[in-house]
Amino acid sequence: MKDAIVKRLKSKTYWAAVIGALLLVVEHNSGIFSTYLPESIRSMAVLMWPVIMVALREVTTTALAEK
Repeated sequence: MKDAIVKRLKSKTYWAAVIGALLLVVEHNSGIFSTYLPESIRSMAVLMWPVIMVALREVTTTALAEK
């Protein structure tokens, strides 16, 4: 169990997911980030986190088990 946690803490994709989730909560509660976006794409600001996670997963080359 401890090894699985340590391996996940080494993953940049995992940390990006955690940070993205925290930013998503802040955005949902306050709308800070969407005020800087044009009106036409403000409603899609919440969807940026899943798109970033998919892109990071595709870029990641090493498996979690190898870390």
